Amino acid sequence: MWRRRLLQWRDDLGAADREKREAALAAWATRWLGGMPPGILMAYVAIRSEVNLKPVVEWAWNRGWTVAFPRVEDSHRMSAVAADSWEALSPGAFGIPEPTGPALSPGDLDVIVVPGAAFDRLGRRLGYGQGFYDRFLPQVPQAKVVGAAFAEQWVDALPADPHDVPVQYVLTEYGVWSVQDRGFVDLGGGTTGERG
Repeated sequence: MWRRRLLQWRDDLGAADREKREAALAAWATRWLGGMPPGILMAYVAIRSEVNLKPVVEWAWNRGWTVAFPRVEDSHRMSAVAADSWEALSPGAFGIPEPTGPALSPGDLDVIVVPGAAFDRLGRRLGYGQGFYDRFLPQVPQAKVVGAAFAEQWVDALPADPHDVPVQYVLTEYGVWSVQDRGFVDLGGGTTGERG
């Protein structure tokens, strides 16, 4: 029920509203990433109505980050593969653009941005039901894991299954929420916490 309702809301979001929200979200993301030394960022290629990370990815490429994307290896497993341009991606599993080349070691990833139907204030994620991220994320305990969503997809509480792997941060158009600190990360120079 949660998944269907929130995905329908996201699908129905108007183009102008979406563009404004994604610009705000990208600004917070790049401000947050800008406080870290360049490392390896695992992003995703937006499909359907997911939050589009294109400006964040291009910002990262321009500032010396290595950017990786998911590649589906089989029906149960995905890996992280680096790409240095959009042209390095080609349609893969489910028609989603993926990089070719060797998989990175999960232990080398610094930041992982994940999509989802919804997230809550405890970092619980409602995905799309395939379990790819739930199987991948236990391999990357060192990485900062960030859920990207519009504010309406960020709710007070979600049901959780034992195999669900929570995120440590939730990125919306209002800022970067720290699950551990139970508040927005202070990035200076702007107002966060309007939904807090």
